[in-house]
Order: sequence, then C-alpha cells, then structure tokens
Amino acid sequence: MLDIACFSCIIKRVMSKNIKFAAIMPHPPILVPQIGGKRLKEAEKSKNALEKVAKQLKSLEKEIDVLIIITPHGDVSTVSVPIYASHVYEGNFSQFGMPKPVFSFKGDPALAREIAKEAEKNGINSSLIMETILDHGILVPLYYPYSVGFKKPLVPIAISFMRLTDLYAFGKAMAKGVENSGKRVAIIASADMSHRLTPGAPSGFSPKGKEFDEKLVELVKANDVEGILNFDPVLAEEAGQDSLWSIAILLGALEGYGAVPEVLSYEGPFGVGYMVANYQLPIINKQTISNDQ
Repeated sequence: MLDIACFSCIIKRVMSKNIKFAAIMPHPPILVPQIGGKRLKEAEKSKNALEKVAKQLKSLEKEIDVLIIITPHGDVSTVSVPIYASHVYEGNFSQFGMPKPVFSFKGDPALAREIAKEAEKNGINSSLIMETILDHGILVPLYYPYSVGFKKPLVPIAISFMRLTDLYAFGKAMAKGVENSGKRVAIIASADMSHRLTPGAPSGFSPKGKEFDEKLVELVKANDVEGILNFDPVLAEEAGQDSLWSIAILLGALEGYGAVPEVLSYEGPFGVGYMVANYQLPIINKQTISNDQ
C-alpha cells in the first residue's frame, strides 16, 4: 500500500503540470487533401492517425491555452534555438500549388519570452525572432486540428542543429518556462523521418533509410529517451532525416511527466517516412486515490 502522504505529493505534482497534450506529427504537404488529392489514399494510415490526433486535441481544447509547435524548417539555426515571438502569424501552401486559403494565427509573445528567459537561466542559447510567415513544417501538422475547429494561440519554435542532449535540455527549460507562465499547453514535434526510403525519394535512395526509421519507431514505442538522444549520427545523416531534433526537444519538455508513448501509425509511401505518435499523460482521479489508499 502506498503511503498516503507520499501519494498526495505525487497527485499534487502530476496535477500541477502544465503540459496537457504532446504528439509527434509528420509534415508532408501531400497529406493536405487539397494538395494530395487522389494520392492521399496511399497515405491512408497517416491521414487516419492525424484525424485521431486532431480529435484528441479538440476534446482537450478547454484545458489548453497555447499550442507550442517545433519545426525542423523555418528559421533554423546552428547556434541557438529560435523562438517565434510575434503577435500574429500567417502562411499558405502556395509553393505546393495551393495559394488559398491564407491561414492566420494568434501568437503568445509573453510565453515566448518566458521560455527564452528560462533557457538563458540554464545556459542554453536561444533567440527571440519576429518572423510571422509559417513554413510547411508548422502548417501541415496544424491543418488537421484546425480543420476540426481547434484554434489556440501559437508559439512556434524552430530547431537548432545542436547536440540532441542540448536540445533535450532546452525542452526541459521550455517546460519550466511554461510552468512559470501558468499557461497550459499542447506540444507538437513536427518530424518527417528518412527521405531516402525508395529510389524515387526526394533525397535519393539509401538502404539506411529503412534501418533508421525502424530503429526510431522502436525507440519511440519503448520510450527509450537515452537511445534517442544517443542515436547513431552516421545512420541519421545517411537516412536524410529531419525528426531527431524536434523529438529531442519534446522529450525534454516531457521529463518527469510519466508520459506513455503510443505510435498510431508509420508508413513511407512516397519515399519519406511518416510517423504519428502521441504521449498519454497520467490522469489522477478520485477513484485512483481511493483504490491506492
């Protein structure tokens, strides 16, 4: 039997957490129905999984104040983590043949500043940027939740080509900044996997592409944080991936939450690997308390 005083501490710690939802979502524009058209049938697993994530987010809308989204595109850096701090954002898919509609979003510069402040306190390089145009690494993951009516202010964050352990540390600081702000957030790590799965893939073919994807899917399923942070850099480079950086930040933010990963889908129909995963956060309720006491 768990000590009542100890259990009360656990309850307080879990219920005070500010991250209410977390997921890994791919960002190929072909998953947007108006762009993919008939070819979207070839990515049915990803489409169905993204719809599921969207419904989950929508069901939690009243518990979420801000959506943080981490992109491996946009204003990426090599020396600091770029944190978008504008009041408004917009973007479209014109480079993919879909100039309309133009999507617009509110920002939360106060939360962006709080995250940057906490990163600085922990010796992690970050930079506040005033970019207002969103890239497809942000817009594609947002398409599905926003299409079902989920609309919250954004804090976009671009990745930096730092060591994964440094990005993990930034994620921890980000979570602390969120806690300091009192805001309740959802976090999405925008992440495509290998771009070299087939001879016609965007970055050419490498047999290491499949190896990378299979290994990363298994590491996520196993919640093997150390395995992800110490991923073989040679294999990652050969695979032509853009997933490890944003996932490392997400995992740092989730440290201490007891989050349980669930891989909802994986496929690579167009030579690029797409994984959709969410993280179940612990729920403490009166029935649980009664049973353990």
